[in-house]
Amino acid sequence: MPPAASDDLMSAATGAPEDPARRPDQPVLKDGIRLRRLTRWQAEDMRADIADLAAESVAGTTGERYHNRGDFLHRLSITARRPGFALLVAETTVLVGCAFGCPMGSEGSGSRGSDGTLQAIIQRLTSRARFVALTQVVAHPHVQHRDIARRLQQRLLTELHSSLGITLLHPADRAGQAAFSSWGWQNVGEVVGLPGSIAPCVLTLSLEGQLSARR
Repeated sequence: MPPAASDDLMSAATGAPEDPARRPDQPVLKDGIRLRRLTRWQAEDMRADIADLAAESVAGTTGERYHNRGDFLHRLSITARRPGFALLVAETTVLVGCAFGCPMGSEGSGSRGSDGTLQAIIQRLTSRARFVALTQVVAHPHVQHRDIARRLQQRLLTELHSSLGITLLHPADRAGQAAFSSWGWQNVGEVVGLPGSIAPCVLTLSLEGQLSARR
């Protein structure tokens, strides 16, 4: 599969660490929010519901113009074909959140083309050679949106054995940048050199930093 352009990795703004005593397919339930990892087939079955949530999460916000259902489905389809793909959902009585991504770096996706360019940029910015390219969506508005987002992103990084997550946002998507910032992400600015129609903003999330901050 050819490397994805930066537009294909562009995120949309709208986890608990792994318990060794729990089976990988057993849901995590806390405060009425259940987290579970889907198989590729389950993700395919739920793609319409996940896309609906993505559209609803930005409806009526200033970020709506930068995200649409078709783009989200395309990004999900591209990411699902990458090695190491993982998708988590958060549910109460309904779907309230989703995070998906794939590892990139020494043991993740290849280092050629746009993937290699992105890896070089992230390594220069963070001194990390391995990371997870992550997309996250959380129901909006939702009284527990920060808690849902933090659990999803922490659990996904743990599942993929990485302490660093990165996401790309449209530079004019202020609402998306504000949402990710409230979830603990750091905006390191716009980057050039990636294929695509714009120079996206790169946001990073350090799982080590979040765990240290909570001690």
